[in-house]
Amino acid sequence: MEKANCITRDYIRDFFRLTEENDKDVIDFIMARLVLKEFAHNSYICRAGDDADLMYFIDSGTVTVRGANNEVLNELQSGRYFGEYAALTGDKRLADIQARGTVQVYALDKETLISLARSHSGIYSRFLKNIYIQESERYRKLVRLLNSKRGFGHVGFKKKLTLSSLFLNYYVVFVIFYVVFLFAPNPALGPMHPFWLCSPVVFMVAYMVITKRALEALVLSPMYIMILLGKLNFAGLFYTQIIKTIMDTADIILIVMLMGSLTRLFSASGSINALKRIAQKKIKSAKGTMLAAFVSMVLIAIDEYLLILINGACFTNLADEKRIPREKSAMVMGMSPGALCILSPMSLNGIYLTGLIAMSSGQRGLFIEAIRYNFAAIVMVAVILLLALEKLPLVGALKKAAIRVREGGDLWPEGTDNPDEEEDSALQGRVRNLLLPVLILIVSSIIAGTLEAGEFQINVLYGMIITLICTFLLYCFQEYMSPDQFFKNVVYGIESMIAPVVMFLMGKCFANGMDEIGFSAWLDQLVQGLIRGQVWLLPLIIFGICTFVGALFDNPWAMYAIGMPIAVSFASSMHGNTALYVGAVCAAGLMGNEIAMGDIFFIGPMLGINPMRYYQAKLPYVIVIVVLAALAYASAGYWGL
Repeated sequence: MEKANCITRDYIRDFFRLTEENDKDVIDFIMARLVLKEFAHNSYICRAGDDADLMYFIDSGTVTVRGANNEVLNELQSGRYFGEYAALTGDKRLADIQARGTVQVYALDKETLISLARSHSGIYSRFLKNIYIQESERYRKLVRLLNSKRGFGHVGFKKKLTLSSLFLNYYVVFVIFYVVFLFAPNPALGPMHPFWLCSPVVFMVAYMVITKRALEALVLSPMYIMILLGKLNFAGLFYTQIIKTIMDTADIILIVMLMGSLTRLFSASGSINALKRIAQKKIKSAKGTMLAAFVSMVLIAIDEYLLILINGACFTNLADEKRIPREKSAMVMGMSPGALCILSPMSLNGIYLTGLIAMSSGQRGLFIEAIRYNFAAIVMVAVILLLALEKLPLVGALKKAAIRVREGGDLWPEGTDNPDEEEDSALQGRVRNLLLPVLILIVSSIIAGTLEAGEFQINVLYGMIITLICTFLLYCFQEYMSPDQFFKNVVYGIESMIAPVVMFLMGKCFANGMDEIGFSAWLDQLVQGLIRGQVWLLPLIIFGICTFVGALFDNPWAMYAIGMPIAVSFASSMHGNTALYVGAVCAAGLMGNEIAMGDIFFIGPMLGINPMRYYQAKLPYVIVIVVLAALAYASAGYWGL
């Protein structure tokens, strides 16, 4: 047996975030209450259902965490700890902890923890902060990944930019801006040449494709337009445009920020782990697993990140137990979030699009009206549901995967990194702490809704405020977190929404600027001349072009910022169905994201599958969905729906 020397005074001091100078007596008190226990190989340190009055620090050896069916959930080595949540709450043990080899642990009783909390302010919160570290790091990783998809930062290997490369990058931008300043005509003196009208779009697309930095492109492109409009006064015009956009969309910005706080609180409360435990206990079949994953996403369709977190944490391992090929489980759990969130007015995507549409058309209820015209999302939801219910034929790579597993092969395709199972979080919340706030959000938003100009508009901001108040009471009175931790999670959630807010503002500034230089009017005339009265083709054309642009950008949010004002303008000038045109843009963003390959490197690692194998499995179904959606837009335009 290895020497028992891991749980030292220094370890306890660092774990509780104490100092020898100020907290020497506290450290002495804790060290005196630690009890060394030794367990032989294969013996149980604690069993599921036991009373919990101790937490354990592993001094030497390895322990195995086993679930209800004796499956191995995790392995913990020396220096790790377990049992802290149950010891604090008095709940029953949730898993069997078995020694693998001879194991020595230090036990700390619940009374000591409570005594520390009562007599030393700050100790309890410091202790809980250690419990939250793992979940916070997982959250930070996923937020970085998701923000990279929104054009804010990068994921993976980063090559350090040299001074020369930075100089070259921005020197080229400076030269372009200087040329525009010198040679572009003043739009106030008359209509601009199409070259200059299209140049901001060309600049944005080129910058985005070359640098892969969507947010940066959306910041520089409005500056380009302001140089066209104001020459030396471009900075003043840019400032005025930003302030006006913020004032016009303050409620949308606040909703997006609070949405980030709510999803962060869900993660920090441990509710997702509770859903995982219930799924493992109740679901018995492969079909039931896929259906449960789909239904859970329908119930909590407020943020793609949250759905991906739920999918990966709750259902991937369960799908493996039911011998479901990873390609199939990844399709159900990877394609559903985007489709469901683009159909929900209370999702982050829905709120973002509601703001864009309202700014472009002046109609806040237009997004809800356009949901029924989002043919791609509707078809995708149907395809995923039929796949989950085993009612859809398997084709291509998905069919090969089913044959591979049926013949006793691996659950995951060749080339998949299948590391040891991710460590379970210590947070063990309750499912009601996830579902109840979602229900409160939906009900309160509807109750606070108003009827304006014959359109019913839900009040998501009111619903979000009520939900956060109820969530504070729910979480803090159950002692899942302290008030201090609650508000820290709220602040961090707001921080995670910087990318959507900035992209929303810059996208709207760009759209406003393009309208001011006359681009929208010129484009209307151009399209009318090209289609020669065949207005019924426009929904199909909008869907096709926006899907291509979305796939090219690999960023639907950037495409929405450009495409939505143009689609609304077309609907107005062609006297078309605005909701249909808006629905075509929304559908194009979804399908462009599915066609682009960048998304697979986000979804694949989260769901434990080789990204390229995942792409190969879903591609035939994506193509079918695009074709069906295109036919639907052609039909809707032809029949004037």
